[in-house]
Amino acid sequence: MSINWVMLDGKGSFVLLPAERFIHKTTPRVALAITTPTTYPGNSPLAIHCSSGTVYLTNQRIVYLPEKPATELKSFSAPLLNLHDTHMTVPWFGPNAWQAVLQPVPGGNIPATQAAIELKLTFKEGGAPDFHSNLERIKERLQQVVSTARENNLSGQRQDQMLGNMNLDNVHLDQLPSYQESGRDRVAPANADETGGAVVSPMGRSPEPRRAGSPVHAAQPPSDAPPGYEETQQQSIQAELDRRLSQT
Repeated sequence: MSINWVMLDGKGSFVLLPAERFIHKTTPRVALAITTPTTYPGNSPLAIHCSSGTVYLTNQRIVYLPEKPATELKSFSAPLLNLHDTHMTVPWFGPNAWQAVLQPVPGGNIPATQAAIELKLTFKEGGAPDFHSNLERIKERLQQVVSTARENNLSGQRQDQMLGNMNLDNVHLDQLPSYQESGRDRVAPANADETGGAVVSPMGRSPEPRRAGSPVHAAQPPSDAPPGYEETQQQSIQAELDRRLSQT
């Protein structure tokens, strides 16, 4: 995070850093508030405000240019990987806002006593959801690259310093295309005309005819009597004798 360190081009914009690309530009009349968190007031709390300006999102940082530059604030920038707890706030009344906690960078015109800074952008003419979604997408891509490089980092560099030593041209920044059915990966055709005939359900198929000459195995009767056969036979004979004796 740095104040009044952005190199302006004299045409209402700024000079890009090496390998830096524009990603998103907000609508005008975005208010900026840079304050010290209430949980860490410190001895010299920071409070910088600007009522109107434009925010630029690149693949490395966010840049805020006020509509009317002042001595206190001519420009503001913050590396994307130094933004933490980024989120949107949607009040019942008033415009949407975007907030984050910033980790200041050395030599950025921020007192060394400030370990963290609160940043708030108020979008008076809308555009907060687009800004937030684009920032989260780019930030996620950068974090993936840094996490991979951190595994091989032996110098103990800060996260924002590691980003400066990487080739950002290899980072995929464009949004991935949405999935669309190609028509080639269907499990079954949409209609019967595509296969030249009706689609028959497996449950409705008739058994395949037996091939000529195939052996037919006749069912062989069991060689042993079933369990309890003799006892049942004796009971039947005894019942028949009792019936005949009762008739005489």
